[in-house]
Amino acid sequence: MDHAESAITIKLPWQEQQWQRIDDLFQNKKLPHALLLAGPNGVGKQRFALALAQYFMCESPSQGMACGQCRQCGFNLAGTHPDLKWVAPEEKARQIKIDQVRGLVEALGQTAQQGGYKICVLSPAEAMNINSANALLKSLEEPTANTLLLLLTDAPSQLLPTIRSRCQTVNFPLPSAEQSLAWLNTLVPSHTSVDELLYEAAGRPLAALELLENEGLERLQQLNKDYLALVSGRISALSLAEKWLDHELGDILAWLSRQLSRLISGRVAGTADISDAWQQLAAKTEPQNLFKLLDSVNQLTNSLNRGANPNRQLALEELLLESCEKFYN
Repeated sequence: MDHAESAITIKLPWQEQQWQRIDDLFQNKKLPHALLLAGPNGVGKQRFALALAQYFMCESPSQGMACGQCRQCGFNLAGTHPDLKWVAPEEKARQIKIDQVRGLVEALGQTAQQGGYKICVLSPAEAMNINSANALLKSLEEPTANTLLLLLTDAPSQLLPTIRSRCQTVNFPLPSAEQSLAWLNTLVPSHTSVDELLYEAAGRPLAALELLENEGLERLQQLNKDYLALVSGRISALSLAEKWLDHELGDILAWLSRQLSRLISGRVAGTADISDAWQQLAAKTEPQNLFKLLDSVNQLTNSLNRGANPNRQLALEELLLESCEKFYN
């Protein structure tokens, strides 16, 4: 991650409780050596981690945040602080490699160059495979002084139990719609429908903001139209699979998982958090078919997250053919 910023990063409005909890530990010198920041993608965990690192490293923090003026803040603002390390999957990779974790472990074992805190951020933690995770365990078991490891995860259940048990977990649930909408309204153009943005982002405010970039909202709307055309018989699975090759497979799976979850809620719980077209689809579909299809989507997603590289067109064809089968039956 490029963590250079033009100004000191501040926590988001819905992160007050998590910040206060960690700050209390810090002030009372009870801060653990490893924190697991867990919650859905798009709620601001990376931003929180950066704000926390800047605060802990600042020489003259003021009102619970970094001053932005000291030498350490200068390093952080330039993205060059030698004691702040970020580890993430390399470009076009889905997994964090063992060599990356070994480099992080080596950094954790060294003395801080600036004499203060040494902080390493690993995101997303579930991108570690079994070998990478095991390589990290020794640092978790034998931490050095003034060292903080921040593990960020969208899916804590995918981490090894031995990793989770050695970290103190801080949960980041979805903020309320009111909080998210108030924040988004200060950032997006006045003509933008923030309600629609937040809905398409499944309540995740930072993900909603990203939809404004590169016509993200328009792409999701087209996926919606295409899929409804598929299950109503107006386009074949093979034709749609070819059309969807322009999209990232992971993006399609994330979108379809959200839509199916909404369908299941509409069919089973009677909620109406879906459009009329999707409500009609839910009404004529057996719930067990929806669960089976969602399971297929999640299995393929997990396979991708573990580093699998399936034939995209074939994977899409199989998924869309199964969609036709489940909705037609």
